[in-house]
Amino acid sequence: MSLKMFVPIFITCIVIFGGIMIGIYIIKYRNLPIDVWKPDAAWTRALIYFSFCNIFIAASGTLERLIMNPLFTTEQISNPYWIFYLIFCFVYVFIAYVIIWSRSTLTFDRKYYLGSEIIFGVIWGFSTGGLLLSFYHLWSLTATPLWATFILSFSCIGVWQFLIQAYFWDIYVSPEHDTPRSILVKTFGCHLPNASFSLGFLTLWGNYAIFILIFIIALLSSAIAQKFPAPWAKGDFHAPMVKSGIFGLPYGSGYEKKKDNN
Repeated sequence: MSLKMFVPIFITCIVIFGGIMIGIYIIKYRNLPIDVWKPDAAWTRALIYFSFCNIFIAASGTLERLIMNPLFTTEQISNPYWIFYLIFCFVYVFIAYVIIWSRSTLTFDRKYYLGSEIIFGVIWGFSTGGLLLSFYHLWSLTATPLWATFILSFSCIGVWQFLIQAYFWDIYVSPEHDTPRSILVKTFGCHLPNASFSLGFLTLWGNYAIFILIFIIALLSSAIAQKFPAPWAKGDFHAPMVKSGIFGLPYGSGYEKKKDNN
C-alpha cells in the first residue's frame, strides 16, 4: 500500500472508530456527574480525544512526514552535539517523569493494571506527542525563521496543553492524582522544561520520531505512576476536585484533604 493511499484510509478508520466511541459515550455516559469517576467512561473519553489527535496528525501532513523521515541520519550520529543533546533529552525526561512526576503523584491505593497502563500510556504518548509535533510541522511550512518557529510552536503547545489538561483531561479522564502543589511542581519541573528541550531538539535537528518517542516515555511513565485503572476495574475512585475557571468552567484544581468528604 502506498503512502498516498495509507493516509486517507488511516483517517477514515480513525473517524469511524472515534464516531463509535462518541456513540457509546452518548448512550452510556453523557449524564455521568462530574464528581463521579468511572474507568470505562474515562477510557471512552480518552479514546475520543486520541481519535481527534490522530485525525489532526494525519490531516496536517505530520504522519506522512513522520513515516518518510528516518529516525536519524548518518550525519547526525556522527555529530557530537546531536548525540549530547539527544542524551540530555532522554536523561531529562527520565528524571522529570520517572522520578519527579511519579513522586509527586497521588494514587489513593489504586491497584496496578500494568498491561492496560502500558497500552494506554503508549497511545497517549503517541497521540499527544503527534499532536504537539503537528503544531511544529505546520509552523515549519511557513517562511518563519527557526527561532520564530520555536516560539510560535511552543506558544501553541503551551496554550493547548494548559486548556486540555486543566479543563478536560484532569477532570474527565485521569482519576484524582494531583494536589495544588504537585500541579505547580509538574508544570514547572516536568512539562514546560520537557516541552522546551524536546522542541529545541526538534527545531534544530528535525527528528520527528524522536520527539514523539520522548512523549511516549513521559506519558507511559505517567500512566503507570498514577496507576491508571483498566476499563474493567471496579471500586470507588476519587473524582478530581474542581474549581471555577475561565468563563466559570470547571478545571482540575488538585486534591485538598480538608475538602474531601471521604
